[in-house]
Amino acid sequence: MQLTAAGVGQLPQLERTPTTFPGDDRKRVERSYLQFAGVGVQFAATILILTLLGIWLDGRAGTGSLFTVLLLLFGFVGATYSLIRQVLGPTKPGPGKKQ
Repeated sequence: MQLTAAGVGQLPQLERTPTTFPGDDRKRVERSYLQFAGVGVQFAATILILTLLGIWLDGRAGTGSLFTVLLLLFGFVGATYSLIRQVLGPTKPGPGKKQ
């Protein structure tokens, strides 16, 4: 015979139910997460590649850090624009605008 105090003992076995998203297909939600994970990698890779290209061009042309700074800024602006477009999605045309 096992004696237990009030509130002490075995917990009732609760059935685990997977988290679901109302009205959404699970695979579609997973693809959405993967898409946004890829956006960060794309952002970093764009800036890194253009910066390395600027360093290489500066070494070849002997221009100090001109191309490094220009391509770094170009990469940052371009990657930021791309990130915003991908996260917010395509813009809907207003009245009087063609699709």
